[in-house]
Amino acid sequence: MARKFKVRGSKMEQYSVGDQQEGVDDDLNPKGQNMSFLPDMNQWVRNHYIGVVDEFVAEVGSLEGKRILDLGCGEMLMTYGLASRGAEHVVGLDVAKLDPDRSLKTLVDGGFPDAANFKDRVTATVYDGIEMPFPDEHFDIVFCWGVMEHVANVPAVLAEIKRVMKADGVAFIKVFPWFHSYYGSHLSDFVPAPFAHLTHDHAAMRAIIEKTAHEQTAVHPNLILGHMWDEYLTLNRYSANMFYRDVKAAGFARDVWKLISYQHDLTNAPPAYDLSDLMVSGSDTLLYK
Repeated sequence: MARKFKVRGSKMEQYSVGDQQEGVDDDLNPKGQNMSFLPDMNQWVRNHYIGVVDEFVAEVGSLEGKRILDLGCGEMLMTYGLASRGAEHVVGLDVAKLDPDRSLKTLVDGGFPDAANFKDRVTATVYDGIEMPFPDEHFDIVFCWGVMEHVANVPAVLAEIKRVMKADGVAFIKVFPWFHSYYGSHLSDFVPAPFAHLTHDHAAMRAIIEKTAHEQTAVHPNLILGHMWDEYLTLNRYSANMFYRDVKAAGFARDVWKLISYQHDLTNAPPAYDLSDLMVSGSDTLLYK
């Protein structure tokens, strides 16, 4: 699964180039700064290996000696990053084919040769997207970053997260963006009309990005029309409210939330949606068994 974010200092946040909003001039969204779902490759590697893990450790504490599941691990750069913080073992789990050796080469080529020291602590596992091939109470920590908005059966995955967590374990789930928010399509860099994904069907959205993909110069059009479009098609159209209901139904003992929101002009937002759906761009959730 792809993960989208931009670093500002040591704080990890996720943005869209399209968010050049008048009157916003704070540390999260400084006036005039371009923000993108697609940072350059060197920044991408650093963000995944260091920045995301810094934020995660700030939330959950030391990873020393922990057995961790990286759910929806994608490129496995964060899997190695988790291992680098003293974890006993980190399993990268995804529905797509994984190549930990290639991931390691990406890290080494990106300026992090130390990642090779953690190869023996990392395992790659492919699964069907629902049933995790692990025994009950197997992991101290379940880590899930930028994945849940693509999951087809959220209740089933939450049930599996709870099952494989140890009794004193914790799950950390970060989602950005939730579908109904300004950034929800993952295509907001390339679609000039705000909230277009709530008013346009797939054919209309495709027509827009086929035009705008060739007008920008930051990335190759094939990346937008291929990878980014495929990301859009896999979105489960969840909101934070929908996810909250599923978390409650899963029966976790505690659920702790942090909501991510930014200033938006809602003058022309589609009228059928609640304020919370439009304004909650993302969430960090800690789940305790």
